[in-house]
Amino acid sequence: MRQVKKTHWLRTTLLVLIACAVLGTCISAIRFLTDPNSPTYASSRIQLTFDGAASSIAPNGYQFDIKDIFCEDVIEEALQKSGFDSRYTVQQVYDQLNIEGDYPADINQQMMNYESILDFNANREVSLKNYHPTLFTVKLYNEFDKSISKADLESLLQNITASAKAYFSRVYSVTVEGNAFDFDLSEYDYSHQVLILSRSLKQTLSYAKSLHEKDPTFTYQGYGFDDIVVRLEILINNDIDRLNASINISALSKNDERLLLHYQYIIENLAIELNNQTECLAKLEELSASYQKNDIIYLSSADTWTKIDGDASMTYDQLVAERKAVADKITEINSKIGQYTLLMDDLKAQSGLSAQSDAESAAHSERVAQSTALLESDIQYIAEAHQAIKNDFAELINAYNAKTINDTTVQIIPDRYYTLNLFSKPFVVSAFKTVAPLCALGFMVCLVLIIISRKKEQKAM
Repeated sequence: MRQVKKTHWLRTTLLVLIACAVLGTCISAIRFLTDPNSPTYASSRIQLTFDGAASSIAPNGYQFDIKDIFCEDVIEEALQKSGFDSRYTVQQVYDQLNIEGDYPADINQQMMNYESILDFNANREVSLKNYHPTLFTVKLYNEFDKSISKADLESLLQNITASAKAYFSRVYSVTVEGNAFDFDLSEYDYSHQVLILSRSLKQTLSYAKSLHEKDPTFTYQGYGFDDIVVRLEILINNDIDRLNASINISALSKNDERLLLHYQYIIENLAIELNNQTECLAKLEELSASYQKNDIIYLSSADTWTKIDGDASMTYDQLVAERKAVADKITEINSKIGQYTLLMDDLKAQSGLSAQSDAESAAHSERVAQSTALLESDIQYIAEAHQAIKNDFAELINAYNAKTINDTTVQIIPDRYYTLNLFSKPFVVSAFKTVAPLCALGFMVCLVLIIISRKKEQKAM
C-alpha cells in the first residue's frame, strides 16, 4: 500500500511540474508575441581602429561624432542603391535608425581608476564624456514598413553602413589642396605675383609640416612629408627671396604709377598702426612705472617657514613682457616703413630716367625689358615647381588616406537579424524566467501535500 502511495505522489508531482511548465510557456509566448518593445530589426557593428579613434579624433585631426556620418544624405544614397527611394522617404528610415556605442561592462570601475586620490568629494560621479567607444552597434528597425522582408531590411542596412563609411572617408580623411590657382597670376603686378606665390608656398609648407608632425614615419615609395617640406623651403628661401630682390633693385612693375600709389597706401596704414602702438607703449610704461610689486611674505608654522610670493609680482612681469612685445612691434613697423620708402624712391628714380636723352632712355628700356622677361620666366618656373610639388603632395596624401581609412581601420561587421520568434534565444530566456518560478512553486506545493499525507498516515497507525 505504501509503495502505491509513493508511486501516486511521484506521478502527481510530475504531472504538476508538467502542467506548470506548459502554463509558464503559454504565458511567456503570449507576453513575448504581444510585447510592443520587441520590434523586428537588423543590426551591424562598426569597429574603428585608426589612430585617434579612442579619442574621437578623425585622421584629419578633427573631432567627430559617429552619429554625424549617418546623415540624411547617407540615407538617401542607401535608398537609391537598394532601389527603395520610391518606396520610403529618407525621414522614415532615418527615424528608425539607432546607433549606440559599446561600453565595457566594468566602465564605471575603469573611470574611477582615473580619479585623483586627493578627490574626497562625498558625491563622486562617474562621467562617460571622457570615454569614447570604438565599437558601435547600428540597428535598423522595421517600423517604417512592417511587411519588409528580412533580406530587404538587411540589404538596406548594409547599404546604409557602406554609404556611411564612404561619407566618413570623404569628410574625415586628410584633404588634398587644389591642383591649380583659382586666379590668373598675369592679372597682377609682379610684386603681387611674387607675394601670392610666397603665401601659397608657405600655406602648403605649413600643411606639410603638420602632417609630418602627425605621422613622421609615414612614407610612400620611399617618399615622406618631410621631403615635401624640404622642397618647399628651398623655393621659399632661395627663389622667392631672389625674385623680391630683382623686383626691388630694378623697380620692375607693369604700372609704375599704380605701384607707387600702392606703396603710399601701405606706408599710410603703417603710420597709423605705428601711432597706435606708440600710444600703447606710453601707457604701458606709465603703468609699469607706477606699479608696485608685493613684498615676499614669510609665514611661520612651528619650526618651519613658508615663502609666499605676492600676485602683484606676476602681474608686473606680465606688464613688462607686454611692453617688450609692443616695443618690438614698433621696431618692426619702422623697418617696414623704411623698406617701402626706399622702394618708392627707387621707383621714382627709375621713372625719372625717361627724362634723359633718347640713347640713355632706350638703353634703360632695353635693360628693363630684359629684366622683366627674366622675372616673368622665373615666376613661371616657381609656379610650375610649386604645382609639381603639390601634385606629389596630393599623391602622398592619397596614400596616407588609404593607410588610415580602409576595410581594416573602419570595419563593418554584419551582426544579426532579430524578430519575434518562439524558437529564438530571447524567447527561451523569457520562457525560462517564467517557467522556473512556476515549477518551483508547484514542486513546493507537492512537497507540502506529501508531508501532510505522511503525518496523517502516522496518526492513523
